[in-house]
Amino acid sequence: MPITAKRLGQNVRMIGNATWLVRLDTNSTGQGPRLAVKDCIDVAGTVTTVGSRAVAAGRTEALVDAPVVENARNQGARIVGKTNLVELCRHADGYNQWTGTPLNPLDQERITGGSSSGSAVAVALDETDVAYGTDTGGSVRVPAACCGIAGLKTTTGRLPTHGVFEFSRTLDTVGPLAREVAGLVTGMRLMEPGFEPAVGGSEPVTAARLRFDRIESAVDEAVDRAVAAAGLRVTDVTIPDWETWIDAANDIMMAEGYAAHRYLMTRPDLLEQRHIDGIEKGGAMTAPHIVACRRVQNAARLQLRALLERYDVLVLPTLLTEPPRVGEPAWTTYLTVPVNLAGLPAVSLPVPRPDRALPASIQVVGGWYEEERLLAVAEAVEAGCR
Repeated sequence: MPITAKRLGQNVRMIGNATWLVRLDTNSTGQGPRLAVKDCIDVAGTVTTVGSRAVAAGRTEALVDAPVVENARNQGARIVGKTNLVELCRHADGYNQWTGTPLNPLDQERITGGSSSGSAVAVALDETDVAYGTDTGGSVRVPAACCGIAGLKTTTGRLPTHGVFEFSRTLDTVGPLAREVAGLVTGMRLMEPGFEPAVGGSEPVTAARLRFDRIESAVDEAVDRAVAAAGLRVTDVTIPDWETWIDAANDIMMAEGYAAHRYLMTRPDLLEQRHIDGIEKGGAMTAPHIVACRRVQNAARLQLRALLERYDVLVLPTLLTEPPRVGEPAWTTYLTVPVNLAGLPAVSLPVPRPDRALPASIQVVGGWYEEERLLAVAEAVEAGCR
């Protein structure tokens, strides 16, 4: 019998087989790593449903792979299936009323995070070596944090989003999820042939340790231990404008989401009510307001650029608390969405939390187009936690 939880006035189906929307025969598709693809990314011969009845009703099978899938297939990746997600990629909690909600492998009473929920669960259960996800406000890093795995949000514009269902044209990114940093490197190679992480230097890595009052103390402590174990040279930094950045990112996302999804409002009976509300909210955004949000975006980039000129990386948790329980209010993107606003790359990694069975998650943010260096730092953090 499904577990039912109340969330935003809706009943959420929780079913154990909701990780996958399509399973594929891999006998003749290559000898490389197993690859799962979030079902908002085109895989030739499958219907890209984006976890939505409204989208699926008007779709046919994709004729060609999205470039990031084509690159992987050309390198011998075995595409094992397409994974479940939050409808239209619009929320970071993992819930989907139509396709069901994957169960968190660490604790079935807690959310998987989203929107790349199925990709994170498939990796955590070792049903794939690498999974593709998308990250517009945290949708790779949040499920990675909730499920105790690693995830990489790439620099905006580094990887092509052709063949990827659009939510927010200027914030959408694709990125890999894996159990360890080595798997993220594999994922980047599949997406971008020839990718290689940088070789670590002899000088200590410097880090701006971002501090926020809202973070649960045990989460902060776990991140601090991980940073110390990795030998990073840390300086505490606060950013008073952080919540202003959150508001600007969310409003840009809503406005662009309206432009991308308004055609679906011809069949509102096929959409979750919260997504109808979100599309309508985006339609109410005025042009002057979005211009003001773009000015905030530019200011955020300048402020973060100044920090990254002084420090090699920025460090902060991925989530404010441990993964929320199903049905609890959750502000899952508080620590992630400003990174999307700035367009920076970021890695989320599990780190030990001695006071709890569930790990915490550290977020390491690098400079624009510096994934090679960022993953080298992430490998050092991961090694320090062993």
